[in-house]
Amino acid sequence: MVVEDDPTIASLIEFVLRGAGYQTLLATTAGEALTLVETSCIDLVILDWMLPDIPGVQICTDLKKRSGRGFLPVLMLTAKGEVSDRITALDSGADDYLTKPFYIEELLARVRALLRIRAAESERDAAMAALAAQNDALRAANEQLRAMQAQLVQSSKLAALGELVAGVAHELNNPLAIILGNAELLSPQRDPDDQRSVEQIIESAKRARRVVQSLATFARRGPMTKEWTAPTDLVDRVLDLKRAALRSAGVALEVIYQPDLPMLWIDVPQMQQVLLNLLLNAEQALSGFPAPRVRLSVSRGHAGPPPLLPAQAVEEDGIFVRFDVADNGPGIPAHIIERLFQPFVTTRPPGQGSGLGLAIAYGIVTQHGGQVLVSSQPDRGTTVRVALPIEPPEGMTWQE
Repeated sequence: MVVEDDPTIASLIEFVLRGAGYQTLLATTAGEALTLVETSCIDLVILDWMLPDIPGVQICTDLKKRSGRGFLPVLMLTAKGEVSDRITALDSGADDYLTKPFYIEELLARVRALLRIRAAESERDAAMAALAAQNDALRAANEQLRAMQAQLVQSSKLAALGELVAGVAHELNNPLAIILGNAELLSPQRDPDDQRSVEQIIESAKRARRVVQSLATFARRGPMTKEWTAPTDLVDRVLDLKRAALRSAGVALEVIYQPDLPMLWIDVPQMQQVLLNLLLNAEQALSGFPAPRVRLSVSRGHAGPPPLLPAQAVEEDGIFVRFDVADNGPGIPAHIIERLFQPFVTTRPPGQGSGLGLAIAYGIVTQHGGQVLVSSQPDRGTTVRVALPIEPPEGMTWQE
């Protein structure tokens, strides 16, 4: 771009540059120059010192800032030849200085030199950008590798734990069956106290058997196997495993079922794992919190942000069965909620949480075509909603 208000000199410079194979744009004022540098792809500016609106030394810095393309060389032209004038021009941001009258060969030589510098700067910027991109890619790959390694370790632990739990459940089934069978043979007793004791033995043995069955179901591994299940049955299985722990931790548990809930087509062990993870998170969040309280409510309605305590579900129609696990704990910070379902994100202190519970739950619920939603406020608590769709599997009807 040639910025020159003298038409004779401007025409001469353009003629010389075009003859050397360069494309040119002409601006006769500082305002035109600023506009062109924003709207055009310019590699070099030949700038006259004396312009009719603003002196060239005042707009030199603006020209470079508005270019938005890294290094933009500026060659200043002026009739002033004093050393102080050259210093002023260079201090204003000019990269070279040429006094009038000038030799055409010298003008072309300075243009070539400045364009070589610009090309070198552009190559350097491109190399730095490529290096930064490679660095980011390597960092991301390293983080992904670390995450995969930790996930493999965790998966291995879970698999070993599943085998252990399955073995323990199998070993407990036989003695429980003997206890329950003999206790039932003892009933009825003539003495009321003896009869009450026998009934307590039978009830406790049945409860222990339910817990063992729930453990065996939870430990089962393999591909997803769906079956028709009542939401209340799913929750009861989970509470068989978690109710005592919550009671021991001093957490008040409230369970609310909306009447006439439809059956769900789900993988029971996986959904059991989801609800167990949510209850475990709620229990951990309430550790050391006054008057800890958890409410597990099951209702039919539309998917959406769940309410915090003490609100209750009021919908009776919708395309989802919703499992809301609400606590009155400290809540979750907003910056954590944004990343809550990413692996290894946890609100627990280092070493006290794997950060995999919600990530696993999110994956399981998503595979079921459902949604996981979270509402939380500081010092008001957190509610996590698992919304599972009410619809039969493809190719089946409700009657089937």
